[in-house]
Amino acid sequence: MAICPLGKSIAAGLCLFALLVASPANAGKQADLAVAAVKAMVASGEVGRDARIKVAFKSGNIAALLGPALELQKEWEQATGVMISARVIPQQPAQLNLKANPDIDLTVARNHEFADLLEQGLIEDLTPLAGKYGFGIDDKPPQGFFRLRLQGYVGDKLVAVPADGDVMLMYLRRDLLESPVEKAAFRKAYGRELAVPKTWQEYDQLQQFFHRPQQGLYGSAEQRERDSAWMFWLPRYLSQADPERRLFDDRLVPLIDSPAGIAATESYVASVRYSPPEILGEGRDYSYTLPLFMQGKAFSTMFTIAGAKLLNTPASAVRGKFIATAIPGTQVGKRIVRRNIPIYGNNLVVSSRGAQRRLAFLFTMWLTDPDVSLRTVGVKGGFTDPFRWNHLNDPRIKELYTANALANFAREWDIAVYPGTGLPGDGAYLDALNHHLWLAASGKESAAEAVRRTAQEWEKLTQERGREKLLPWLKTFNEGFNGVAPGRAPGK
Repeated sequence: MAICPLGKSIAAGLCLFALLVASPANAGKQADLAVAAVKAMVASGEVGRDARIKVAFKSGNIAALLGPALELQKEWEQATGVMISARVIPQQPAQLNLKANPDIDLTVARNHEFADLLEQGLIEDLTPLAGKYGFGIDDKPPQGFFRLRLQGYVGDKLVAVPADGDVMLMYLRRDLLESPVEKAAFRKAYGRELAVPKTWQEYDQLQQFFHRPQQGLYGSAEQRERDSAWMFWLPRYLSQADPERRLFDDRLVPLIDSPAGIAATESYVASVRYSPPEILGEGRDYSYTLPLFMQGKAFSTMFTIAGAKLLNTPASAVRGKFIATAIPGTQVGKRIVRRNIPIYGNNLVVSSRGAQRRLAFLFTMWLTDPDVSLRTVGVKGGFTDPFRWNHLNDPRIKELYTANALANFAREWDIAVYPGTGLPGDGAYLDALNHHLWLAASGKESAAEAVRRTAQEWEKLTQERGREKLLPWLKTFNEGFNGVAPGRAPGK
């Protein structure tokens, strides 16, 4: 997950910890194939010797994707003779960056943005290019991507190459969980043993128990600002049914105005009671919550595996005192249902308007090679996280993230499903949900009002965009919901 710096203390910790990252690894077969393809294109005159790939990355991506000292960029240029021009783009939706930079060849996008980008014709379907150059892209251990269908596909179209892994993890204070004093007090208060929570209800109890603001300890430091609300609500909602819970029925009628939607919203809102008073403030995202946990001022937080790398730095007050674990679920009948989603994440997409689309794709394949990509994970100045199976077994990556966090991270991909709505206009749907979740968390709407009004706004958006035009996208989304059974991407 490539994100911006979080402040001086955190940046210092990352700088110190970056020294632990090993020196360059050798390129693998995928990288060699990409280089050979470029050399053949140049030799045949198919690509001019002055060809240049124009890339546009967010500030948090640059160090990871091009190298802290641009060493990856330099190695590519030396190996192929093809230069790279890089520019920094704002932290905003990919479609805005692509429209503002029509000449770029390569950029990053998040999973939930894929439908919009494909529907608007802003990105390439990479399936033909993968076939043309003979790349076997898969999700098979020991070196494949975690969940390729989930990470890079819309229907049967490969629209992005995974370059980041961002399912959610829960972080708890291990030292408090293991304290005999805390165990005895919790047993007396709740009549059960103090342990990692399996359900959202148990998580609520833990937040309540450890909420001691007068002692400088909050029960929760889980994000509650407006823009990211859907990320922390959706796993709660999707876990409300077995085998699955969806946002819409087959005719695109919203299903969130329901007991399941209310329960998920009540769980989302509950954390606010055990959070700092400023938790709902504008911009109080991970740059606010992660430092709180890192400084030992909160019992719990939820974030991507990037959190483990940060909390494990020498600058962290909780280094060696935290545990990364699976997110909770909902008791449905006799089993606990859990669902996870990729939240942030920055995957590589090729612009449909770029002059060097083939070169951009080949550079992408070189960069995401199993061996080369070990050098993009965990580098100084960025949070690009593991996205291939071989990353998890590398001793340098284990040292950065901790073996505990990586083990839980790997298991969470098994229960991960597609994020967002899967519809063109996804941003507008999520904005409506975010707004009403924020109102509910602020006490300005009840949970029931929040989901009812969100459902009404979703229905209005569907009517405005055209229900019949959206239904094929919904079908594709539903067919591939578990990331295993792909449908066919609807035509534009």
